[in-house]
Amino acid sequence: MKKILFFASALLVVSSCEIVIHPTELEHVKIGVAAMDMSDFPQTKADLEIIDNIARFSWEASDVVGMFPDRGAQAYFEMADHEGKEVAEFDGGGWALKGASKYSVYYPYSYDHRERTSIPLSYKGQIQREKNTYRHIKDFQHLATGAEIPQNGTCNYEMERAEAIVRFRLTLPRIAIYEEITIKIADGSSIVTSSRLDVSGDSYQISPDTAEDRFTVSLEEFSTSVENEEVDIYMMLPPQDLSTKKLIISVNTIEGDCCQAEVDGKNMLNNKAYQYSAILTTEFGSRGEDFEGIEGNWNKNKE
Repeated sequence: MKKILFFASALLVVSSCEIVIHPTELEHVKIGVAAMDMSDFPQTKADLEIIDNIARFSWEASDVVGMFPDRGAQAYFEMADHEGKEVAEFDGGGWALKGASKYSVYYPYSYDHRERTSIPLSYKGQIQREKNTYRHIKDFQHLATGAEIPQNGTCNYEMERAEAIVRFRLTLPRIAIYEEITIKIADGSSIVTSSRLDVSGDSYQISPDTAEDRFTVSLEEFSTSVENEEVDIYMMLPPQDLSTKKLIISVNTIEGDCCQAEVDGKNMLNNKAYQYSAILTTEFGSRGEDFEGIEGNWNKNKE
């Protein structure tokens, strides 16, 4: 998650005949990184620096944070001068927001996101390149806070992720080149694949946008060298309660062969990390019959 501190000043003068509200003006902005709840996520190391159960996402030069005032157009803060830092600070005044009394922030900024109550968050198109890496999920993280009123010239923001980090720790039965992982709910119900973010209130709100019968992450340069090799596959998923569901995990090879497993679902909250562990098999048994006639590789090994 990323911590954001905004500093502003406001003056309210009350007399017997009128109320005068002087414009609120931002003077200093501090954007930082805070801890994330990873209680369900065992220790690991990789390029994105999830180390000792702490996720560290430092700013990149191309990152931009958007800010919505309660009145007027949104502004933005570019991280070009803060690459590699966990904390970025900006000094100056106004940023064209002097008429506002509340401010909320979100990441990544897009001018197309002109409506603070319905910012689209998409999670489709994730591609993991190579085994046991999660650098790809950086492109699918979304951060937000609710709106705050400056207190004594200062607003303190703590941005949180609007999704869950999910790791699938899987034992794959075959030596093969694999091309995708698909998750599906066993009873045929849908998985939320995109959501909407509302940063207009005192706390931000996330609501489901679209749901589909499966969620797929592509795999590239992803091969096993021994039978029953344990690998890690990572994805970002919108928050959703799957705790009463069974999930079918399917990993397909480039030849079209499929290995599968069934696991218990979890109640996946935003700003938390989760792990599913399973030993996949090419002999999925009766569960495969539930998907007969459905497009895809669910019944590959029944032939």
